[in-house]
Amino acid sequence: MGPFRFGLFLTGVIWFNALQAENLTQVYTLAVQNDPTLQQAYAVLQANRQQLPLAIAQMVPNLSANYSTTANRTSQDVPSILVANGGYNTQNYGITLNQPIYHPEHWAQLEQSRHVVKAAEASYLSAAQNLIVRVTDQYFKILGSIDDLDFARGQTKAFSREYEQAKQRFDVGLIAITDVESAKAQFDNARATEISAENTVADQYEELRKIVGQPIKQIELFPVSKPLELLPPSPNQQEVWVDTAHQYNLDVITAKENAGQFKAAIGTQVSGHFPKFDLQANVQRVKSAPPFEDLVLNRSVTLNVTVPLFAGGSTIFSTRQASARYDEAMEKLEAQQRLTDANTRESFRGVLTAISRVDALAQAVISNESSLKSTKAAYEVGTRTIVDVLNSESSLLGAKRDHAKSRYDYLLQGLKLKQAAGTLASEDLYCVTDIMAGKVKASS
Repeated sequence: MGPFRFGLFLTGVIWFNALQAENLTQVYTLAVQNDPTLQQAYAVLQANRQQLPLAIAQMVPNLSANYSTTANRTSQDVPSILVANGGYNTQNYGITLNQPIYHPEHWAQLEQSRHVVKAAEASYLSAAQNLIVRVTDQYFKILGSIDDLDFARGQTKAFSREYEQAKQRFDVGLIAITDVESAKAQFDNARATEISAENTVADQYEELRKIVGQPIKQIELFPVSKPLELLPPSPNQQEVWVDTAHQYNLDVITAKENAGQFKAAIGTQVSGHFPKFDLQANVQRVKSAPPFEDLVLNRSVTLNVTVPLFAGGSTIFSTRQASARYDEAMEKLEAQQRLTDANTRESFRGVLTAISRVDALAQAVISNESSLKSTKAAYEVGTRTIVDVLNSESSLLGAKRDHAKSRYDYLLQGLKLKQAAGTLASEDLYCVTDIMAGKVKASS
């Protein structure tokens, strides 16, 4: 892959080790090197960059050379002294220079190619930003699936204990066999859920492999024990982010350049009404037939003028078609701007919502821990059952799982907000890695 124009190359190369837990930055490094979507976008960029030199090539001089030789056989009445071996060759060679003087469509095509290149660059940078979000999202999906697995294992362990206790109480005649079967059914369901959760973890790792191109066996975790300071977006003004998105959102920029490209295409078609001027210079040398065999040097300079008179209305219809394409591109630009505005506002609210959700679920964890202690104490004195204890344990595990996922969502929403505003860079992903390692504070 070629140079990464958006500061997305990492310094150095991190060698992959399947036995070592990979952090977010290391996974992203592999994705930059191997993600087929990003590499495809780069190939498209390289192809579209050729539009500009191709447009310029039509405006510069064109130099060509020609050479021809003709073998001639003579009749018997030609004196042999003039023609050796009964035949002779004539030769013609020269150089021709063509220089376009006035071709209005060339200037329109040059302007059109500039927009094509700018649109391709913006599209590539959009793919680069999207890779940051895709890698982070998939990394957090793996963490979320691991949390689900921990929750399922906790339930399996709890229901296994309940099942064993139910069997013991049945053996001494304290409960009926139906209670044992009910406890076994709960245990079997929990075990099935655990197996499904294990498979989900493997599936999420496989999804990450599609991006990075290599198997990753383990990623670094982000346990809830690591503190996470929740900060609102900076600036904490929704419309400021929307205004920034109007200027820097890469999908909006791509749509603008596409519209500019179609506007320039109108000029290309309109130019069919105007005359064209070309200058041609020619130098030819000719070797004539015997007995003269003179080398004749011909020089000429020609100004060619082409005036369109009638083309069956094709220029008019092509211009109308180009105008309609431009109108279509402008409507697409309007739709993209509205979509970007909505995404920016949604991401801004998403960060604030995530902050509230993290705080609420952190309190839910504390409440469930307190509830579990009370339930266990009541169970010891016989006022609560083992089922109550298990339900409290499940509630606590679920609250911890949801709290962990809300933290991932907060970090991801911050990246999505910057992506919508068009300011997302690889440094933001490095910052998320440092946040997960407890090195810096979270901010947007």
